[in-house]
Amino acid sequence: MPLLELTLGNPANGGGCVARDSSGRVVFVRHGLPGERVLARLTEEHPKWARADAVEILEPSPDRVTPPCVFSGPGNCGGCDYQHVSLEAQRELKRQLLKEQLRRVGKFDLDVTVESISGDNSGLGTRTRLRFGISDSGTFAMRRHRSHELIEITTCLLGNDAIKNVMQEHEYFEGNDDLLIIALNGNDVALTRRVHFVTENDALDDPFDDQIDDDDDFEEMEETQHTSVDGVDFDVSPTTFWQSHIQAPSLLVERVLAALSLSPGDRVLDLYCGAGLFTKFIAHAVGPEGFVLGIEGSTTATRDAEENLTAFPWAVIQESSVSTSVLARASEGFTHAVLDPPRSGVDAGALRTLSAMNTLTTIVSVSCDPATFARDLRILVDEGWEISSLRAFDLFPMTEHIECLAVLLRDGE
Repeated sequence: MPLLELTLGNPANGGGCVARDSSGRVVFVRHGLPGERVLARLTEEHPKWARADAVEILEPSPDRVTPPCVFSGPGNCGGCDYQHVSLEAQRELKRQLLKEQLRRVGKFDLDVTVESISGDNSGLGTRTRLRFGISDSGTFAMRRHRSHELIEITTCLLGNDAIKNVMQEHEYFEGNDDLLIIALNGNDVALTRRVHFVTENDALDDPFDDQIDDDDDFEEMEETQHTSVDGVDFDVSPTTFWQSHIQAPSLLVERVLAALSLSPGDRVLDLYCGAGLFTKFIAHAVGPEGFVLGIEGSTTATRDAEENLTAFPWAVIQESSVSTSVLARASEGFTHAVLDPPRSGVDAGALRTLSAMNTLTTIVSVSCDPATFARDLRILVDEGWEISSLRAFDLFPMTEHIECLAVLLRDGE
């Protein structure tokens, strides 16, 4: 197939840039940067659009760097979008992507700086959870972009030291499609024994999508991991969602608590509470005069949260989806709410039901998906809420993903 000579434009979802071929067809090109002139090889074709990889850079951007990982690049591991981009430029690309989603989906004219994480100067060694494929020869592998095809690797530079140690110590696995390694305490090598096997081969769009459903089949199930956030202890099961950047739990707890500005006696809804990361800190802040209701759909995460909140009888964990009917049955008098949904966002009816709680003064929304984040913000603003502040954090370096946080107050308050 002949190569296309293209000049790349704005960043696009999926980790690439937008270009047009000689016929005017839109081409989404990975491994390039805005303004670069490249030779690109088509990887997927449709009548009105196509996907391609930049395989030769004719005019490089000043933001281009040599990828630190030898397994990245066209035709190789599809896990990283931006190994070839300087960290500062990565955050600029993410700023543009977030601004576009806020404009296109949410109809907001807002510009948000994507903030770097203190001490993260390389974008490497920060992941506490990584999910791998296992090749036919029994070795570690990642998948090509938008493919189940496996690429054998010997290390992943995004993993923390404990994960990299596991990869060095274990050379062969047999009869498993996927392997999840979890080491929540970073450099604590003792946790490298936490190795979990799953058989769900579903990482088509995002090879770093390390979350696992409760009904995945574990061939070897380890006990929960113990971790701490700012001196507060947590137990987290392998299937329970936990922020993957080693600094994310502490950073987000600090930002969420500051945004809530809680006082003793406040009543708080913690929706999609997971293992109770925010719930536990909120329970401490509101004290026994207050109340916290955490709602979580996962059975395992609910069990973890209940265990983590045993010292706080004024915190209740409810296993259920976040829906219109569930929120309609919630007791009145809530003053604050936290939303930390999966990438699919919050049900529109549930958001409107939440908004109708007339005692509610503050909503804090946390999201790793700019599109559904913008959609949910638009619903709340249309219901009479005002965006008080909006921030974004670079918790997923080398990829296009970011973590967003919005504070909403009732309009006029």
